[in-house]
Amino acid sequence: MRRGAILAGAGAIAFGVLTVVGTFGGTPGGSYDESTVVEYVKSSHFLTVVVTGYLAILGVAGLICLIAYLRELIRSSADRELAAGIFWGLGLASAASFAVSWGLVTGIAVAAAEGGTAASSVAHPVTYVISDASLNVLFGSGGIMLGFALIALFLSSRGQLPSWVRWFTLVAGVLAIGAPFFFPAFAIPIGGSSSASGSSLPDLLQARPSTDTFSSSSALSQS
Repeated sequence: MRRGAILAGAGAIAFGVLTVVGTFGGTPGGSYDESTVVEYVKSSHFLTVVVTGYLAILGVAGLICLIAYLRELIRSSADRELAAGIFWGLGLASAASFAVSWGLVTGIAVAAAEGGTAASSVAHPVTYVISDASLNVLFGSGGIMLGFALIALFLSSRGQLPSWVRWFTLVAGVLAIGAPFFFPAFAIPIGGSSSASGSSLPDLLQARPSTDTFSSSSALSQS
């Protein structure tokens, strides 16, 4: 199970770092700026958008590794099966929203590159509206669902994660719910990795699901 904890920690760090990398693609959003839209749909900017988008989606895969491990951690207590399922569902919905959002924003650059002059004639305010709406899938549904998942983790991990990690997770979860307002959006990469990145990784290695749970699972699979 130590291997699973290491995978969860690596996935958490990947999500935090690569989500930030994804923003380097320069997706138009927030206050309208004509030059930002023009730069985003330039053919010379296409490679940057695609590479950062792929990396961001790789980070989402890391998030799924983390929530899968934490689900098993919660389930190691017999009375927390439902809590583990709720956390898993919220976390997976969040990850799906992130993945869809990155696909949408990179799709704008792909459409501009493949559409030629016909696509380049699309009014820039229209491109901005589509881009900003796609970002709202990231900060809106993705951020909010991640916030709910972090709060669920706080409520269901008593005695399984260190207290300071749980409280930090709660604060990050509350901030992530406000991500659509952009100023607390920094909580998304921080909150997603707060349970396993940096100094909390050793805590995850120690706070692993009980061996009895996995022994039972192995016995069932063999039977």
